Amino acid sequence: MVRTGKLEKNKFASCMPLTSETEVALFKEVEETGKSCYDFLEWRRDFFRPGEILTVDEEIKILKKLKKIKGDAGIIYTFRSHNEGGAYETPDSVRLEAIGLAASIADYVDVELKSDQAFLMGVKRALQNKDCQLILSHHQFKKTPNKKEIEEIYDAMENQGADVLKLAVTPSSEEDIRQLIGASLKKNEKTARTLIAIAMGALGSITRVAPELCGGSLTYVAGSGKTAPGQLTLEEIRILRKSLGL
Repeated sequence: MVRTGKLEKNKFASCMPLTSETEVALFKEVEETGKSCYDFLEWRRDFFRPGEILTVDEEIKILKKLKKIKGDAGIIYTFRSHNEGGAYETPDSVRLEAIGLAASIADYVDVELKSDQAFLMGVKRALQNKDCQLILSHHQFKKTPNKKEIEEIYDAMENQGADVLKLAVTPSSEEDIRQLIGASLKKNEKTARTLIAIAMGALGSITRVAPELCGGSLTYVAGSGKTAPGQLTLEEIRILRKSLGL
């Protein structure tokens, strides 16, 4: 388990997504994590107070409170685009301003590889001279790209300056799982960057239980609400890892 606030290459780490719509529910959700040793909390900002724009003070206050309550856990800030699974449609200008505020407190911000270039450049500027690092992510909710396409996606993320390369795909066969793991292991050997490689759905559970054996490191666990198909609870993952000798 990591306790540095930063992901470590080839080392298992767990992340609990926070998906509540109100501040009261959000911190109740955090309290319910109790003594569970999550390495990271991900604030899915796109779920929070849908349709509202938070003031600077509100955004900063919530982030600081999250950091204070769970000081031993890293914070990932994700204001997901609606095009890649975000809960609500929000203008890029609103998302960019919020990400700029989060960059001074969070350990990571997660944005989509396929974002508008002006938006991506704005995110990079916001992260300059900050300890916060960039996760570039890509989600395929209907299929698994072939091995060559997966390699190209990872390369594009690295070329864009991502600190962490995150790919989530939807497999329909065991061969799809092999394609993802094979391409992820190959990229993992070639880059100093940390990978997150996820096969969504029950078929891809091995990538959530033992991500460090599949080319990645971070696993997202199910909390009060699942943010992707196939998520398991941390307790389920621990039981499975113990049975596998991990």
